[in-house]
This record gives sequence, C-alpha cells and structure tokens, in this order.
Amino acid sequence: MSKLLDIDVNQQLVDILGEYDVVLEPMEEYLFSNGMFPGITARAFEMEDFGESVVVQLDITMLFPDGHFVESFVAQDATHEEALASAFGQFEVNVLHTFITAFWEHGKKVENGVGTDIWEINGSRWQVVVSNFGYRGVEKFDNVIDDIDRVFDVIEKSIKALPLTKDIYAIRTVYTNTSEGKKVPEAYINNKPFPELEEAVSKLGWREIDSFYSVRNLVLLMKLKDEEV
Repeated sequence: MSKLLDIDVNQQLVDILGEYDVVLEPMEEYLFSNGMFPGITARAFEMEDFGESVVVQLDITMLFPDGHFVESFVAQDATHEEALASAFGQFEVNVLHTFITAFWEHGKKVENGVGTDIWEINGSRWQVVVSNFGYRGVEKFDNVIDDIDRVFDVIEKSIKALPLTKDIYAIRTVYTNTSEGKKVPEAYINNKPFPELEEAVSKLGWREIDSFYSVRNLVLLMKLKDEEV
C-alpha cells in the first residue's frame, strides 16, 4: 500500500523550475507562475520498502481551468531522498522542458529534443508540443527498438483518429520491458487509458531481453483559437 511521504517536494519543484527562470508562488494547493494557469504541484509516495531499498513514486499535477493531468515517475534507491532525486531527474530530462515550451514562454529554453508543430484534426488546428523520448535501461537506446520514428508515427496516427472535444490534451506513452522480460505497454490521454495507442505501441519491433528498459513520451495538444490560426 502506498504511503504519502513527509518530504517537501514542492520546494524541490520550485528550485528546479527556478533554474529555468520560472518563478512559482503558492496559491491555495497549487503553485503558479505570474498568477496564471497552469498551476503545478508535486506529491511523493513510498510504493515499496525492501529494507535495503525503497520504491518511490513522484506525481506532478498540472491544473487548468477545466481539468488537470498527472505525470508520474517511479524510482528505486537506497533512501527516499535518493529515489526522489532520481524521479525528479526523470521529470527534468523528459517532461519539464515540454512544459516550459508549452506553458511558460518566459522560461529559459535548452536544447532537449522538444519539438513543436501545428496539426489539423477534425477541422480544428492544434498547437502540438512533443517531448523527447525519455529512456532508462542498461542497453543503449538504439538497441531496444529498430526504428524509433515508428513509435512517434503510431502516436501521431492514433491521436489524429480521436474525436477531440476538449481544449487541451496530454498523451503519455510508456513502453517497459521488465528485468524478467515482461512487456508492458501503457498509453493514457488526460490520465485515462488510451487502448488504441497502447495496442499500436505494443506491436512495434521492441527488443526482447532479460533486462529492464523503459521508453517514455509526452505529447501536449492545445486547441488554437481562430485569431491564433
């Protein structure tokens, strides 16, 4: 059973964002930059305690006027603090710069593989911000999938097939190969299962090995108003 950790992870979030010129201030339960949406907050949980190591889950929640979504990061290390440092490292490498590009124009940009595009879906135009492929594993990234571009191709195709009705979407895709060789594809849209994308990702040419690896991607869609088109 998970247990909420009594560690001030929001201060760590403030410190990390501050390094990129995004100043966060508390307003009720969330942190805001310049008092504008989105709000952001962090929570951390102990998922497992093995005595010599612990498994920690870090949840980063983004708040919007009409909803929210959560990005979760799991890490295992000797202490809660070390596991959290690893989880925040995943956040910073794979998702933070996607958020900065999408939501905080005043934030400091770095070369991190984040891409932008405009897509037309169901007669509307959408600003698209795409994260890099976050990777963890012993094998080199190039050795776990024959063609990484195919992963994004199926993500794009699956998204464009959706009847999008909201103004903002977060699509998270994760493919994990466990240390026992078990294959675990996951796909979520605004934290709800996205089975069509999960199935498409599962059919790609992932390498079957008896060691852990995980590939993660985040796509943000924001509907453009007529005057923004």
